[in-house]
Amino acid sequence: MSYKDGFQAGTAFPATNVSFGTDRFAFRAALVLAALVLCVISIWPVQASAFNQEGGLIETGSAAALLVAAAAALYRYRGISRLYIGVVLLLLAERELEADVYATDSVPYFILNGLDVALDMTLVRVALAVIVLGGVVWHGVPNAWRALKERALFLLVFFLAGMSAVVAQGLEEVSSAFGDGMTQVMITRLFVLEETLEMFFSIGILAAVLIGWPKSKADETSNEQIANADLR
Repeated sequence: MSYKDGFQAGTAFPATNVSFGTDRFAFRAALVLAALVLCVISIWPVQASAFNQEGGLIETGSAAALLVAAAAALYRYRGISRLYIGVVLLLLAERELEADVYATDSVPYFILNGLDVALDMTLVRVALAVIVLGGVVWHGVPNAWRALKERALFLLVFFLAGMSAVVAQGLEEVSSAFGDGMTQVMITRLFVLEETLEMFFSIGILAAVLIGWPKSKADETSNEQIANADLR
């Protein structure tokens, strides 16, 4: 391979992006911490269940992470083609929160019940479907392919978050199918694992939104030039 060919290959597939950024300490530390949390609640599921009730700390934390992710997405990724990101995250956050766990005369109940009524309207559902499907086709799929080719870290974080949600759904199905033959402790263990994995999903989505696309060298050079010009 000539020097020119090697340079072109390095430009098309930068060496710094080959590992998806998994060599970063924060990424590895987060995985170790998540595994540790799952081990702890597996050993003491009854104690952990106090935080996993409907409207409890874990569920509220999951909804809060999704709301923050939605707000960040709406602020960072503007434009009609990227509106679907914030919309989907808002819908996921609304799904995490149940109006029935709040008093009927409280503000959270009024807001969540109003959202449930609005989402039951056909016109609203059609509008949301157009925004989400159009955004996925026009923006989501092309950018996912680009992120895969560039080994973007946010895509890996998004994938791991999605896998957490899939495993959580699988645990719920197992508990529903075989719950009659399980002990109460095992049912509780599956429940707290499911809720915790759903929280990991929410946190992972928030992290993916905040990480986003890495700045290119051209952008960094441009920013440096602007900064230098300001200093002059």
